[in-house]
Amino acid sequence: MKVKKIFTFILTLCSFLVVFGAYAADDDLFSNGIVADNVRGLIKPVEKAIISSEIAGKIDSIPFKSGDAFKKGDVLVAFDCSFYRADLASAEAAYKSKQNIYENNKQLLALNAISDIDVSISKAEVDMARAERTMRAIRVNQCKIKAPYSGRVIEVAINEFETVPADKEILSILNDSQLEIELIVPSNWLNWLTVGESFSFLIDETGKTLEAKVSKTGAVVDPVSQTIKLVGKFESELDDVLSGMSGTAQFKQSNN
Repeated sequence: MKVKKIFTFILTLCSFLVVFGAYAADDDLFSNGIVADNVRGLIKPVEKAIISSEIAGKIDSIPFKSGDAFKKGDVLVAFDCSFYRADLASAEAAYKSKQNIYENNKQLLALNAISDIDVSISKAEVDMARAERTMRAIRVNQCKIKAPYSGRVIEVAINEFETVPADKEILSILNDSQLEIELIVPSNWLNWLTVGESFSFLIDETGKTLEAKVSKTGAVVDPVSQTIKLVGKFESELDDVLSGMSGTAQFKQSNN
């Protein structure tokens, strides 16, 4: 029984020494500016958008499908615009009619044939007709949705020739030339980690290691987990790098 207790004591002591040695080694690595603990990260796009319809109507074409690349200014969605063009033509005719009446009333006022009130009313009608024409022109412009930046299509939610209401989600896009790394790190790393800190990022899917820098830190610390969000910016070319890829970030702490 006594031998068993001695054996248990020795085993416990050895375990303690192993754990203590591991912590001491970690502290030594940090104090000498070697490699800090690795943290997991997720690659995300800087720009991402859901494109929705601004008008109701039938979709004529969606030239780019899921995964397709497009350039800034390319037409992503085109609606059948025949109704809206006819509506604009009607508004244009109404505006010209009101403008002619107003010009005629000004001449009549010079001859004292009508009152100032009549001219003021006709002027207000011109302004209203001009506003209506502008509204119709905006709707015609909304018949084509153009890409706000170069990128790729994530997903298309609607088929061509379907009729959709206003505010209906049609497709989602991202800018694949501007990607960033989102990291969650211990908040006490802020003792040494600042914006501009360099780190390497090993991507799981490709096995490639790319260099990056911390571009910004989160605004708040999570009080429960005592962590904070960091955002990293790639310093290397982004060949074969896609949004949604994950990997491991490796920092070096420096005491210099």
